[in-house]
Amino acid sequence: MSLPPVDPAVTAEAVAALPARLKSRVDAAVDQARTWPCHTDGTTVTVHPDDKTTVTLTVPVVSAGDATCSCLLAPRCLHRAAVLSAAPILTEVGSHSGGGPPEVASSLSGAPVRAGSGDGRDAGSPASTGTPESGPGAADGEPATVGETARPLECHSEGSARSGAPGSAEAKRGSVAAAGVPVSAAQRGAAAGLWAVAADVLAGGVPGGGAVAQAALLRAVHSARAAGLHTAAAAAVRVVEHLRAARRDDPAFQRGDLADDLRELLLTCHRLGRGEASAVGVARRGYQPVGDLRLFGLFCEPVRAATGHAGAVTYLADPRGRTWVVSDVKPAEPSVALTATRGSVDLGEVRLSHRDLSRAGLRAINAHASPAGRLSHGRARQAVTAPGTGWFDEPLDALWRVSLAAQVDRWLTAAAQPVHERPAAHDLAFLEGVILGADRRGLLLAVQLPAPPDAQPTRDADAESSRVVDAPSSREGDAQPGRGVDAGAGHDGDGGVGASAGGREITVVVGVPHEDPALPYVGNLRLLAEHAVGRSVRVAGRFSGACRVEGLAVAAEWLPDRYGGHVDLGAQRLTRADVPGSTGGERPVVADRAGPPLHLVRHQLERVAAAGRAALLSGAEQDAARLAVAHLATAAAVVGALAEAGVRRTRDVFGRLDPQDSRHLAQAWLAAAVYEQAASAEATRSAWT
Repeated sequence: MSLPPVDPAVTAEAVAALPARLKSRVDAAVDQARTWPCHTDGTTVTVHPDDKTTVTLTVPVVSAGDATCSCLLAPRCLHRAAVLSAAPILTEVGSHSGGGPPEVASSLSGAPVRAGSGDGRDAGSPASTGTPESGPGAADGEPATVGETARPLECHSEGSARSGAPGSAEAKRGSVAAAGVPVSAAQRGAAAGLWAVAADVLAGGVPGGGAVAQAALLRAVHSARAAGLHTAAAAAVRVVEHLRAARRDDPAFQRGDLADDLRELLLTCHRLGRGEASAVGVARRGYQPVGDLRLFGLFCEPVRAATGHAGAVTYLADPRGRTWVVSDVKPAEPSVALTATRGSVDLGEVRLSHRDLSRAGLRAINAHASPAGRLSHGRARQAVTAPGTGWFDEPLDALWRVSLAAQVDRWLTAAAQPVHERPAAHDLAFLEGVILGADRRGLLLAVQLPAPPDAQPTRDADAESSRVVDAPSSREGDAQPGRGVDAGAGHDGDGGVGASAGGREITVVVGVPHEDPALPYVGNLRLLAEHAVGRSVRVAGRFSGACRVEGLAVAAEWLPDRYGGHVDLGAQRLTRADVPGSTGGERPVVADRAGPPLHLVRHQLERVAAAGRAALLSGAEQDAARLAVAHLATAAAVVGALAEAGVRRTRDVFGRLDPQDSRHLAQAWLAAAVYEQAASAEATRSAWT
């Protein structure tokens, strides 16, 4: 069943107009609507609930008249409301400069589209957040594709990140803050309404998040859009999509994603209630001229999402260190990802595949790109092929000279921003280190950190004398990520093991975005772990946690020339003959101590987001006690307050449940969520640096 996107106000009005006796049946009707036969003829989509009834949708569905039903109860009928509730949500439509279709919230499947397969969480930063104390007092858009919605695709060097170039966080957020326009009364009112509905959704969880609750949230989204609250409206739409995915048992649903978007929604409404103009956000913008570009291929990756999208993405860098992307991702079968990188790039006169472009370069005249750095493509664009360069030559070599601390800070700072305002490719990691081997989590890479300015090059006698230092949470023979390897061990110029001149090393776990054996990720990392121990490599990947990355491409001076300088781990398959073999013996690994048990806070947050108030009937007080034993007083306090708010049930003078109980629960939950985001970010930063 392929339905057109529907404006949130149309769905909200259709459900609200139903008689009470039909509202109780709408959830079951939505499940049935997904199986009804559907026929598309031009701009008209016809759905047949039965032999005598027809629901007709005019694409796009932006008004009540665009959705009609032939039954006698129309327009207050169950057929029409069910079809509209099953259809994807129409978000702000952007300009199309050869960039893709109108933007639909996430995807037709309802789950956020992700190029990788991580846990869906982004560690946040304490910047621009605060612990809430109380509730809060449509434009041109950039077409959304898989490559951008899930994994932003732009990266800045330290220099360009400070320059406020188009697409940077400063440029986007500054457009509102620089104007100095205060939050209006209408915006405060819309934020208050959105907060109230979101609090009810949180209290009910997925079981209570049926079509009626979704319609109430979509109605608040319509009001928020009318008031120009871009960030809050976008977050609310994602919450609705998560609820839909969860209720239809979509395997792509992750309750961590639902918790993250609920936190963003509630926090944005809270900040608007306090009058913070920066919380209004910015609308998605279309492709804009960026001048002439000289770009060098960096790497490419196949994209295969659980939402039914597949394709390939190629990353390129300019001489200033800014990363751009050419994306070819569309609704397709998962098998398309296996060959997508060999497909031709549709950009001007460029006649290269994605794989070849990632090793070559291009010149673009009067190029157009999104603020996130995604190039507009098509034959109308003026672009030609140009020579490329390797990772060890300028300008690409500069990406690996950016300090690891600066890369981690860029990732965490951007991850704390609203999803659609994050700089593209904020989570790309450029690492250089020595292969140590592998464990059950992935390839182990020893990465050398720079020594402090006043440090003297010394060797740690204790580290030299021990093979493995056990940590309380480590298992025998299974190293934990963190400050990982013998501080006195390094690598020499031949790619072998040698002495370090100073600083310390951390052990980074390199995992895979996709574990499907049809893609060569797992086989390539396994081959490197078995036959390249002690060899020096450069890795391009994505940050996925504390001392964890998802490997996307590798390069080494010992790679055969036929690979063109680097190997795309998801598109090319290494062979044993390509790897020269390990050097020296097994490297000693020092396991890091376990980090703070913040997962207990996260667990309670996700439980409430998924199950609602009922999740706090047991378990929360025990976790608060465990956090207190771990000397995390603030964590214990916020979890304890959450548990208390969960069991609070008061009634008014008429014996009805007080709606303020949901507000108190939302306040307690948001306080715990903001704390967990900031604390997790600092713990992650500490593990990396």
